[in-house]
Amino acid sequence: MKPVVPRGTRHIKTLTKIINYLDEKGPRNTRQILEHINTTTRYGSTPSEVGNLLAKYHYFVKIDSDTVHSALSGSYNVCVWGLNG
Repeated sequence: MKPVVPRGTRHIKTLTKIINYLDEKGPRNTRQILEHINTTTRYGSTPSEVGNLLAKYHYFVKIDSDTVHSALSGSYNVCVWGLNG
């Protein structure tokens, strides 16, 4: 069962998009979630906004971390998120 986002939340559309995406696709890393938000919404979101929403709300749980390799910046870790419960 998907959690219900309370009214009065400033980022209600972004939270709902993230919850629906994780419910459909299963656990995803922060970069995949950000890419989904930016390709399916008109205005998109910033990496810091998505990271803050994932860390702040109890709907999400940090499962693991992935190592991403980039030609320009080397490799770095990103968190893998899933739905809580």
